[in-house]
Amino acid sequence: MRDALFGFIAAHFPTERISDSKLLAAIWRVFYFALAPRAPFVMRTKLYRLIAHPRKGTLTRAVIRRGHWEPEETEAFIRCLKPVAFVVDVGANFGHYAMVAGSAVGPDGRVIGFEPHGATFTLLSENCALQPYANITPVRAGVAAKNGEMALTGDSANPGGHSFVAANVYGTGATERVPVYTLDSYIADHGEGRKLDLIKIDVQGLEGQVIRGATTTIERDRPVIFVEVSPVPMKNAGEDYRDLLRFFEQRDYAVHLIPETRGRLSG
Repeated sequence: MRDALFGFIAAHFPTERISDSKLLAAIWRVFYFALAPRAPFVMRTKLYRLIAHPRKGTLTRAVIRRGHWEPEETEAFIRCLKPVAFVVDVGANFGHYAMVAGSAVGPDGRVIGFEPHGATFTLLSENCALQPYANITPVRAGVAAKNGEMALTGDSANPGGHSFVAANVYGTGATERVPVYTLDSYIADHGEGRKLDLIKIDVQGLEGQVIRGATTTIERDRPVIFVEVSPVPMKNAGEDYRDLLRFFEQRDYAVHLIPETRGRLSG
């Protein structure tokens, strides 16, 4: 009963405004904590609709409470998007950046979202299906320096922490073997000849591999690149974050770092 009641409230309450209004946010939290819903429900944010899961286990739980996800990074991301653009999201999780991009690039743009974790990919696919444009393609696969198959370790402690590097997982969960592709090969086969305009990468330490596997595409198309730079996870993957920075400097990219101490993504 409480799930049905909360679902009704969520359908009519202006949840797309709670990130901008302290009053609405407070009222929303009263409903949320008083009814303590357990079932997923459709929620509206300023940027998209999504299936929100109240239980622990997905990053959407944070969206329920806040009404947004990574607002500073998202603002910078949106500034780099344009209509008809081609965007690739590597490590799409529940689809935040893919959905933001899908809205910004419009019906004639294209977004590909890679997510290797099975349950998370299901959520990504469901969320993408809620969007107004059918321009987002979810792909259940990882991205690396060469094509093949890799073992993905689930993270029972962090719904965004699933990793191809077991040392980067806080709470070891189930292991899945999933296909992996280089961006160069995948875009050559599935990019429809389009110029790639933007890449977003958040892959728990494997960022260096993703970039190396996209070298041809990067040098040809010179896309804007948003990439998480986390020295310890990269070290656990046998990578040095300084090599990643040098890669871009050697190709005359302007590198902008957003300090992690400010609670933002570095990239």
